[in-house]
Amino acid sequence: MKVEYVNSGLGNNFGDLIEINKNLLNYPELHNAVLAHELEHSSQAFTIYDLKLDLSKPKVNSWDMLKFMVKYPKSFSQMLPFYYSKKHGFVYDINLIIIYFAAICLFSLVSLIAFSI
Repeated sequence: MKVEYVNSGLGNNFGDLIEINKNLLNYPELHNAVLAHELEHSSQAFTIYDLKLDLSKPKVNSWDMLKFMVKYPKSFSQMLPFYYSKKHGFVYDINLIIIYFAAICLFSLVSLIAFSI
C-alpha cells in the first residue's frame, strides 16, 4: 500500500493508494489516527464494513480534528461526497452519499412532522 501526501482532505483510501493531507505530518497523533483509519478500510468500492467504520467513533479527538480543519481549510473537502481530483478525475464517496441521504431524509421527516402540528 502506497501513501501519498496531498494538499486537501484528511485521508482517502483508493485501494492501492492512500492519500493523506501533508499538513498532518505536523500533528503526529492525528496523522497516525487518520492513517490507521484509512488502513482499516477494505480495498473494495463499497462495503457495509466500510460504512460502519466511517460511522464509528473516531480514534482521535474530534476537537483536535476540527482545529486542524479550521487551520487548513482545504481539509474540509473531506466532507464533500463528490469532488474532482487532478490525479483521479471525478471522485465520489459512497459512504458520504449514504450518510448525507439519511441525514436529509431524517431532517425532512422531522420538518414534516413539526410543520404538520
